Amino acid sequence: MTTAIREERLQELAESSYRILKETYRGLGTLRELIKELHDSCLSGDGPDFDKVAAMTLTFDEVYGELERYLRPEVDPDSADDAAMPEAPPS
Repeated sequence: MTTAIREERLQELAESSYRILKETYRGLGTLRELIKELHDSCLSGDGPDFDKVAAMTLTFDEVYGELERYLRPEVDPDSADDAAMPEAPPS
């Protein structure tokens, strides 16, 4: 593999990592707002609103799913498809 191709692949990986990080940050911000709204409604004496709890669950599942798809091959390499495994470092 030439140096130019390796550098291009590293750039693509960096862009992908940044995109995942940005999406995760956005999702956590949304989840934070939903939790704050739920907390405020509980403090005011209102019971938990099912729609807010459902939205929190969906947001959490989405954020967790994105992170799991991105990090699972690194954390649990045996779970990754062989074709998706990172290539071995050059000898």
